[in-house]
Amino acid sequence: MSGLLTDKVLWGLILTTAALVVLAGFFVVFTILLRFQNEREARTWERVTDRWEPILLEVLTELKGSKRLQDEVRPGEEVVFLEFILRYAQRLKSTEQDLLQEAAKPFLSAIVPRLQHRRIGVRARAVQTLGTLGLPEYTEDVKTAIQDPSPYVAAIAGRLLAHEVGAGSAADLCASLARFQNFRIWYLMDMVVAMGPGAIPAIRETLANPDMPTRTRAVVAHALSVLRDLGSADLAANIAVGERDPQFLSSLLRLLAQVGTAEHAISAREHLDAPEFFVRAAATKTLAELGGEEDLPLLVEMLSDESSWVKMAAARGVYRLGGKATLYAMTQGEDPSAPWFRQVLAEESSR
Repeated sequence: MSGLLTDKVLWGLILTTAALVVLAGFFVVFTILLRFQNEREARTWERVTDRWEPILLEVLTELKGSKRLQDEVRPGEEVVFLEFILRYAQRLKSTEQDLLQEAAKPFLSAIVPRLQHRRIGVRARAVQTLGTLGLPEYTEDVKTAIQDPSPYVAAIAGRLLAHEVGAGSAADLCASLARFQNFRIWYLMDMVVAMGPGAIPAIRETLANPDMPTRTRAVVAHALSVLRDLGSADLAANIAVGERDPQFLSSLLRLLAQVGTAEHAISAREHLDAPEFFVRAAATKTLAELGGEEDLPLLVEMLSDESSWVKMAAARGVYRLGGKATLYAMTQGEDPSAPWFRQVLAEESSR
């Protein structure tokens, strides 16, 4: 019995070793084939670049003659030519880019099927090509790419639409923002701001939509702050009164600090005792911007907060609301925060 078991183990080891040898051989062959393919592509790229680059430089120098470039594209070279043009178009602006777009126009239809390619990288490059060289003709194709299964591809489409189409893409882009939960908030904010003031109605609608993730609403609140949308103050104040999500709340308070009025100061007063220091700092800063003399005692109280960010915001508010003497007195004692208060006094007195 033990001999039979030993034979089975031995055969198992032999088969496992054989499988590993076959697998290793496969990877060796695959690596060799991949290297040959890369070398072939490199030779092709070098050959077409040597043929197209001199003509391209002449076209860009003379600012005319894109037809000469088109005539140099042979059957089967359309996609390679668009890649060649794209590399220049991404570094150029205005008239030069218009020339490159004109040169690319007859070949762009070859890129559209690549929007459905199984590989993410191919789809992403197709979106980049159409968004850089094919707008506005291919706007709908780029808009469709916002729904791509890959958030990476969708984000490329969204950014191109925001910068190149602007407010015309606002409804589609704002509706898709919830997909980008793992992207940096400042990246998304820049995308939204790039659409410009014409997109403000769609941005406000996103802010007001309770079904949107709070992080998405925080993004558009930041964007409205950058756009200085005075019309969003009432909306932000109403949401902030009962809001408890700290990230979203701090973005609402920052928005109010930019565009709010005295009647919106109540939203800041409510959150001066928030558990998160950054919310207290935002509320204090907003109250310093929107509050009146009656808020001076509240701001003086915030000078004792444990967070230096809150103290600095409160000190500026105390100074601006007529408490310069109080602030000066606090710089004379042994309070560890005295240097920060002296800094605020110096900054505010030089304004």
